[in-house]
Amino acid sequence: MNDALGILLLTLYIVGILAISAFVTFAVVKIFPTERNPKKPDKPEPPSSGNGGEGAAGRLFRRAKRGLA
Repeated sequence: MNDALGILLLTLYIVGILAISAFVTFAVVKIFPTERNPKKPDKPEPPSSGNGGEGAAGRLFRRAKRGLA
């Protein structure tokens, strides 16, 4: 009987923790909703010269300098 009661209490504990976390998540989403249409920047950043017309975030790796070695 003790084992069955222990398993039942453990199950209730786990369900309670999940219910609290679901309630906290629901409350945070209701209190701090995200914007459906994020604000666009007023002025787009002009492309910097010297890297093929791409901005700083346009290229993952720098282009290798060949023929200089």
